[in-house]
Amino acid sequence: MVNANKVKGTRYESAVRDHALERRHKAFRPAQAGAGDLGDIHISGLMALQCKDVTSWSVSGWLQDVEDQRQRAGLPLGAVVMKKRRASIGDSYVVMTYDTLLTMLQRLELAETFVQADPHVRANWERTSRDRGNHIRNDSA
Repeated sequence: MVNANKVKGTRYESAVRDHALERRHKAFRPAQAGAGDLGDIHISGLMALQCKDVTSWSVSGWLQDVEDQRQRAGLPLGAVVMKKRRASIGDSYVVMTYDTLLTMLQRLELAETFVQADPHVRANWERTSRDRGNHIRNDSA
């Protein structure tokens, strides 16, 4: 007999992965390994995601799970993606620890330093970002 909740969860995981792929991120669903679970989705070799399509939330436990999965997968970041009812995948909620947010911001600041240092790198990054459908705010204009 098919577990309806498992089917619903798998459908949501696939939708989260597909949305990341549509935005031109490298995203995949790693093989599930029970106690050795590596997360539901990996994005760009940077982040393990735990996807939840449930009505009752257990954020604290999910954050611990995704932290364990992130470490097992050897990725620097982890977050929980929670489905927002009657909304698009892009409107899903994302929850992470404050330390994860600060780590992500440190990495972003470092990347921005490199992008700003070379005008050719910046032009290429902006073109690639537009191709991905990301919106860039140009504060230097």
